[in-house]
Amino acid sequence: MTATGQGGSSGDRFAGVGAALAAGRAALSEVEAKQFLASQGIAVPEGAPATCAEEAVAAAGGIGYPVVMKGISTTILHKTEAGLVRLGIQDQEGVRVAFAALSQAGGDALSGVFVERQLPREREFMAGMVRDPQFGAVIMLGLGGILAEVLDDVAFAVAPLSRADALRTIEALQARAILGSYRGLPAVDRGALVELLCILGRMALEYPEIAEMDLNPLLVDQRRPVAADCLIRLQPPAAAAPARLPVNLAALDALYAPRSVAIVGASNDPSKWGGTILTNLIAGGYPGRLYPVARAAETVMGMKAYGTVSELPEAPDVAVVAVPGSAALPVVQECGVKGVRAVVMVTAGFSETGAEGRHRERELAEAAARHGMALIGPNCMGVVSSAARFFGVGAVPLHPKPGPAAFVSQSGNIGAQLMVSAEQRGGGIGSFVGVGNEALYQTADLLDYLKDDPRVGVVAAYVEGYEDGRRLLESSRALAAKKPLVVLRAAVSDYGRRAAASHTGALAGAQKVFEGAARQAGMLLTFDPDEFLDTALAFSYLPLPRGDRVGIVTMGGGWGVLSADEVARTGLSLAEFDPGLLSRLDGLLPPYWSRGNPVDLVATLVEGAAERVVEEIIASDSVDLLLVSGVVSVFGLAEAILVQAERLNAEGAIELNEGQFADPGFFARRREQFIRHLISLMERYEKPILSVAAVPLAQGVFPDWGRYGVVVISSPLRAVRVAANMVEYADRFRVDQGQCGPCRE
Repeated sequence: MTATGQGGSSGDRFAGVGAALAAGRAALSEVEAKQFLASQGIAVPEGAPATCAEEAVAAAGGIGYPVVMKGISTTILHKTEAGLVRLGIQDQEGVRVAFAALSQAGGDALSGVFVERQLPREREFMAGMVRDPQFGAVIMLGLGGILAEVLDDVAFAVAPLSRADALRTIEALQARAILGSYRGLPAVDRGALVELLCILGRMALEYPEIAEMDLNPLLVDQRRPVAADCLIRLQPPAAAAPARLPVNLAALDALYAPRSVAIVGASNDPSKWGGTILTNLIAGGYPGRLYPVARAAETVMGMKAYGTVSELPEAPDVAVVAVPGSAALPVVQECGVKGVRAVVMVTAGFSETGAEGRHRERELAEAAARHGMALIGPNCMGVVSSAARFFGVGAVPLHPKPGPAAFVSQSGNIGAQLMVSAEQRGGGIGSFVGVGNEALYQTADLLDYLKDDPRVGVVAAYVEGYEDGRRLLESSRALAAKKPLVVLRAAVSDYGRRAAASHTGALAGAQKVFEGAARQAGMLLTFDPDEFLDTALAFSYLPLPRGDRVGIVTMGGGWGVLSADEVARTGLSLAEFDPGLLSRLDGLLPPYWSRGNPVDLVATLVEGAAERVVEEIIASDSVDLLLVSGVVSVFGLAEAILVQAERLNAEGAIELNEGQFADPGFFARRREQFIRHLISLMERYEKPILSVAAVPLAQGVFPDWGRYGVVVISSPLRAVRVAANMVEYADRFRVDQGQCGPCRE
């Protein structure tokens, strides 16, 4: 067997896979596995099998010393641990000694010994494939060798891989610098490594009989990756998943712009779900027609009540249902007959309760699908469309103003709380859908719909679990190609380290696999609810950055140092100010200012000073985005001091001479002027400016004074991470549009 070249194509199927399965074997031997890899275009070392010592000597002589010798077995999967590997054999006597030792160690489990050319071992990687329960075939790349699990530096991607997917997987390794040239070693051929990952992805789809592939170590020979060892484990192909019930995405129009709404299970008691939903709708000023449906009441909250959906004078666009579980299916069936377009099932007690609940939930989904209705839930918080003033949620008063962000959440409570937080900060959220148990319409369906909704500029999603990870990946990728997709991910603890035969399987935890899928899809993945909301609002109201060079302006030096450190940690660049910019700043700041980036305003409150400094920096060609820390909030602090002094003066606790007391509204006006100035600068230069508050502000988003708005973030470190998310998306957008970027060859 000789080393292959790069490339390779599927061609005829490799017969050894089917033959091994037919023989009841769980794995290919290393000889078979390397023949398989070579047939697909993956480089392997030159080698030959031997059944006796003299055959091994002849093979080594033909290959050239030094050589490696390994026992051949289809039952012993980890040869190193079993003592079935001998390295650095230099002569014929060494071959004979190694053959005898391997034969004794392996006994009847061996069918022979494999003799191979020994490759350089300065750098050891590993690559592989494992079948994930949610995403199916996933490809892995990482640092390899016997310490692979200890190092745990791996990255995953869902098969098949594009070249861009493979490049991003490589870049995700923490130790990716080892791929470059160092200590006299040439750089690894990244193109060849990309090709290898793409081939593994193709093999995974063309050979569903392969359960796991483990190429470890993957060594570098003349800059190219070569599979020095490999394990290929087999299993009968899994049965195809049952077909999903059909969904009608057009029916979702009713959720986002309903002209009429029925509340089924409406109540005069505002503490009950049917009462709190109706209260929210009325208090929010819903302009359409409302129809309370309640069997035991003639009126609900002053409105005529109807006993059943069938009695309504029209087919409402949406029915929000809060009835006992036993009544849920008849209501859905009745809505379908009536011609309702969408049902929001708040009622709980279905799949979350066990097998019987899953059966009843399936009945709900089948009934809705038969009539082409959208079904959200069951067990959901509800739906909000701010532009339509449709606040169809229970439990919390929720009336956010319109905005470009759409929010989809697998948790009603978390979704509602984040919506309340956005509302309190003054940020608009255009819509919210709590998907609940996803009996019929899943998160992926909502993403498919929002992708083409012209009212939506950014999508935020809270994700806990998913039955069909591959479909979620595809929907996310399609959406992220058009608009930012910010994801808050929960339930990320590993499935548990499976008793996998390979390093690849042992390292394939839920977290790393999801991170790989998110990277492929273009999701902006967050794990902090505050960062999640900040990022969504930043995409809603700020322009995209053109690059990663960050300017920092602060009211105090310490925050600037912390921000600069976070810039380095996130992989952004601290902008280098040219002499001309430094000279202009010299004319605006005291002589003891920092004379570099970050810029310390040294707590100056001179009117117009901060505005001129910020404008000089954002106008510079050396700056792509700007962080302004403490300026917006310092005006509020100064105002609070004056208010306090006025109170103390009025109480007689202090005495202020006439003329010493300034107008307490002065600093409030200064803050508004500064905010308006930031907005005008973003409109003029099309660069984002992120504001940071030194202390919490009652309002955190100021969107009403121009095309853009000011988003105030309470932590400078989180502001840098938000900036990194914006840069990541902008860079990927340029890459995917073929403009530029580090992943474009």
